Amino acid sequence: MTRLQLCSVALVTLSLALGACDKNDEKAADSKAADAKASDKKDADDEPAEPAEPAKPEAKHFDVSGDKSGVLARSAAALEATKAGAAIANDDLAEISHHAEKLPSADEVCAHINEVKHEGDQDACVKDMEHHIVKLGPELYALAAGCLMEAKTPAEIDVCVEAEKEAELLLHDKPHGDGVERDKCDAFFAHFEQLAMDDAGPDNAEVVKEILEEVKVDILASCVDQGTQKEIECAMAAEELSAMKACSTIL
Repeated sequence: MTRLQLCSVALVTLSLALGACDKNDEKAADSKAADAKASDKKDADDEPAEPAEPAKPEAKHFDVSGDKSGVLARSAAALEATKAGAAIANDDLAEISHHAEKLPSADEVCAHINEVKHEGDQDACVKDMEHHIVKLGPELYALAAGCLMEAKTPAEIDVCVEAEKEAELLLHDKPHGDGVERDKCDAFFAHFEQLAMDDAGPDNAEVVKEILEEVKVDILASCVDQGTQKEIECAMAAEELSAMKACSTIL
């Protein structure tokens, strides 16, 4: 074989070798790309999926027709469902507020709210709850407290609070009382406060006074909105707290 032929064969061999190298390089590149895609997919699969937002609880509405209380029952409930209830150690408050059973305490309800929400000022919550008790009356307060105590998430707490606010507005917009005159309501408040303090005794009288003074504005407003003339007259004639038990049923 001539030198020229040998050179030609060598060139062909080299060309084939280079072609094979190019193909190998392409295969390697394709393989790396596939590995990269697989790695990216694996990383994406390894990432935890974002938790789905919990469904918003349905709105609640309290039936305000369940309110059967005048100002006397509301005033008694404000004491029964707070620390003053323990100060007045008898069944008078429960009967005056239309509840043979004990109302859920404001402290108990607020402790649960703060536990669910992981925040909150207990004392401030209790003071707010005292106002709600008077505005709602014992029947609707029992519904609101039950709703709050059953709530397991902050969203469920908020639903109960909105229902409570709605009920307060409805009760104020559609009062079922006689529209008692303000001066009679002032006299009723002073009389009820004094009898409740007397019943609590000297050691606890100030606790009773503190709570009633806190909600005085609400009691006077509920007297005008939800109180009746007969209820007020009966209460004013009572010389001790226990004598008011018959008055709270006069609506």
